[in-house]
Amino acid sequence: MTGSPDAPLTASIINIEQSTTENLIDIVLGRPGVAAYLLESLGNLASLVRLSPEALTERFALTPDDATRVLAAFELGHRRLIEGTDAPTILSCLEVVAWAHPRLGHLAHEEMHLLAISGQGALRGARLIARGGLHALAVRPSDILRAGLELAASGFVLVHNHPSGNPNPSPEDIALTLRVQQSADLLGMPLVDHVIVVASGRFSSFVANQWTSQPASQ
Repeated sequence: MTGSPDAPLTASIINIEQSTTENLIDIVLGRPGVAAYLLESLGNLASLVRLSPEALTERFALTPDDATRVLAAFELGHRRLIEGTDAPTILSCLEVVAWAHPRLGHLAHEEMHLLAISGQGALRGARLIARGGLHALAVRPSDILRAGLELAASGFVLVHNHPSGNPNPSPEDIALTLRVQQSADLLGMPLVDHVIVVASGRFSSFVANQWTSQPASQ
């Protein structure tokens, strides 16, 4: 007998870690050369991952299966990134950022989440409060307080993202925070902080940055 049954497999193995971004996308698609066109048109992976399967199909003539395959690969990477990032304690805005950035930083729309914490700062649970558009989201203080009570929070943190890349709070962000803080104090379930994260890793904290009635300059 000539050759080895393992020979074809060994010959096809590719060093994934040393492959270029273009090569990795081509491997996912099984269509060499497509990735170069995608990246040249979009500029970077962040722009690619924000597209829907429909947009990839319409703009780049990918089949629905190809478009879904590319975004599924990105989603696997994203899930691997957030594995193990559930902070056991929330003692400062840095722990909030560590929890929120991999989950919210890359989003093309705004989301607000509530992190329920115990009296010792242990993370009891998280709840999506609202999902909005590129520049704003609609949320009522009652929605926030209800979520905190349902999660049996001793206190809670609000966190949301700014797809614009500017972490500074808007006047609406500040006004909402102050309203929630006042109502939460009356319930004996204090608002511990409100943090805004962006894709670059920058952030703003209600407590650390001392938000006032006017947003800080960028």
